[in-house]
Amino acid sequence: MRELDDALDQLHREARTSDASLDAVRARVLAAATAETAPPKRSRRWYAPVAVAAAAALVAGVLAVDNRSQEQRIAAPDATSATSAPEVELLSAPEYLNLAADAITATDQPLAPGQYRYIATHQWNSVGMVFATPADQPDAPASGYTWLRESRHEKWIPHDTNLEWMERRTPLEGLEWLGGSMPRSEAAEPEVTDVDTGERRGACGDFFPNSLPKKVCGDPSDWDNPEFYAALPRDPQAIVRYLRDATSHRGSAPTTAFHWGAEVLRTGLMPADLRAQWYRALALLDGVTAFEQGVNLDGRSGVAIGIDGPHQRRELIIDPATGDFIGERTTAGAQPHDPWVAPGTVTGFSSITTRVVDGIGLTG
Repeated sequence: MRELDDALDQLHREARTSDASLDAVRARVLAAATAETAPPKRSRRWYAPVAVAAAAALVAGVLAVDNRSQEQRIAAPDATSATSAPEVELLSAPEYLNLAADAITATDQPLAPGQYRYIATHQWNSVGMVFATPADQPDAPASGYTWLRESRHEKWIPHDTNLEWMERRTPLEGLEWLGGSMPRSEAAEPEVTDVDTGERRGACGDFFPNSLPKKVCGDPSDWDNPEFYAALPRDPQAIVRYLRDATSHRGSAPTTAFHWGAEVLRTGLMPADLRAQWYRALALLDGVTAFEQGVNLDGRSGVAIGIDGPHQRRELIIDPATGDFIGERTTAGAQPHDPWVAPGTVTGFSSITTRVVDGIGLTG
């Protein structure tokens, strides 16, 4: 899984990360420092998966849900639901994913010329610092610390995706301590850099034109291009083959294929007809499990469907009434990437809403 993360990190990395000093998002292992004295710091940022497409307004954040601490709410989201979800204990994950696929009956709202697809992402991302191991102590235990930080990203996509897009990044106030090899009082809080905030514009979503590899408008392999989704198969078995082929250089393990499938889903641009078949394909992967009912994301309730790995569990949150993919969550596994993070800790939490608006910069 970490290797796939490394590969994904190379695709328009600057555009997807928040600052240059933290852009080694998923690369967990770097060369040992050569200095024998105080170890230099190396920083990293890894993002919680972003939840995808639901035609609903972006509502108040998790902070407004109840009076528990944010840490408690993230660890144990609200269980109340306004939807009539089947009881998870009576259904397997494949059964539930197939029901979710059946629930997708509406088509996506089309865009007229001059209109934009507005995608708003409310997220809690893990932001960490790892200290390099001294050259004279290669067996020294890992040291560092990890925070969970809140932000909102908004994006406006035009009818013609080769035209100008706009993105707005807004740091929010939420900040939670996940753990460290030192007390919280000794750990620096994550900085908000220039690229964590502000508005950017660019044709076909090229918000960081200096990033490599160069983004090319109309590239059929670009996940921001509707042609990418038009070319994907609609048969679930064929989708499974696609996921395995796309991850063949990493062994095509079910966890790797699930991870890749989630990466494509979370762009927010997958059309409804493909999304239904995508669920059916994920249901065919070994190890996919229904974990929890009543997961609350920004006032919307769903069921967590995911797959366990030794280092983390990755979950898709699905609205049982509509089949909408409304969020994602990552949880530390039995052997967390960072030894100071307790197994079972929620390390990422996010939701997305989408709607059609009549102009760039409008939200409703």
